[in-house]
Amino acid sequence: VKGTLAEFCRRMFGPERKMRFRCSHFPFTEPSVEVDIDCILCEGEGCPVCKHTGWLEILGAGMVHPVVLRNGGYDPAVYSGFAFGMGPERITMLKYGIGDIRYFWGNDLRFLEQF
Repeated sequence: VKGTLAEFCRRMFGPERKMRFRCSHFPFTEPSVEVDIDCILCEGEGCPVCKHTGWLEILGAGMVHPVVLRNGGYDPAVYSGFAFGMGPERITMLKYGIGDIRYFWGNDLRFLEQF
C-alpha cells in the first residue's frame, strides 16, 4: 500500500514533493493512514493554506476492514484490498494553486465556471 501511495503522489504531484505518512483511523479500513505532501504553494515554508505547518493532507487510505469485505460477500480469509481517495476539489486546488478550498463550495459562478 505504501509503495502504491508513494508512486501515486510522485506521478500526481512530481518526484520533488516530500511525503509523510501518519497513522489515522477510518471505520472502513484497518490499519488506516493519512498522506501529506509538502505544501505546493509555499514549498513547505508555511502559509495559510497549510496552516503554517508546511504540510498538506491530501488523502486517506488503508487496508479494507474485514467486516466491509464480509458485508460485501467476500471472505476476508481469502480476499483483501486497500482503499484510498482524495476529493476532486483538493486535486484542483493543488493543481491550480488555489489558496482556499472553500471557494469550491461557494456560489460564485465566476470562479466555479473555470472548472
